Amino acid sequence: MTFIIRILFLFTLCLTALAGWDFFGFVHRAEDSLTRTDPDPASGAVVALTGASDARIIEAVDLADRLDLPLLISGVHTDARAEDIARIAGVEVEKIRCCVTLGKAAATTEGNGQEVARWARMRNIDRIMVVTSEYHMDRALIELRRAMPEATFAPHAVASMKVPPGLWYSDSITARRMLEEWVKFRIAGLRAQRLTRPEISLNEGHTSS
Repeated sequence: MTFIIRILFLFTLCLTALAGWDFFGFVHRAEDSLTRTDPDPASGAVVALTGASDARIIEAVDLADRLDLPLLISGVHTDARAEDIARIAGVEVEKIRCCVTLGKAAATTEGNGQEVARWARMRNIDRIMVVTSEYHMDRALIELRRAMPEATFAPHAVASMKVPPGLWYSDSITARRMLEEWVKFRIAGLRAQRLTRPEISLNEGHTSS
């Protein structure tokens, strides 16, 4: 019995260490994403995934305007109008009406991926800059790549938390957000892996007589 308890203890210890290592890797990627501020010159469009911070919309509108690229804001509230987005972004409403698509079909990150894929395919765009929060970028890229595997997505993260990701432990709200997002990111990764795994046919390798 003592031997079994020791094995279980070592297994739990290794599992905890592995989870901790993975979480700190997630934190590092979120922190590192904020250092990559140069826009991707080869992108044909910008997409912003809405969320808790208006910084995503502000940055995306500015980025699309500077680069003269079409912009999709995915996950916009069904009641939102062009005037609302213009007020958030600090631009004239005509700028939103002429050059920005307000996507109102998505209510989740998975839905964002599907909405972006439909919009981009209609316009034959296969290289896209993605604007979202630093902590959300990993999961967003999983869902986008699953919905549109033929496309290339260039991350363009914005800071939207009270403290930087690397200092998550110093603020309870940031700590909770990072931990929750890490769990969601891992679940999304497992789901994507399961859905993209090739099916094995029972008749594979056999010819009909």
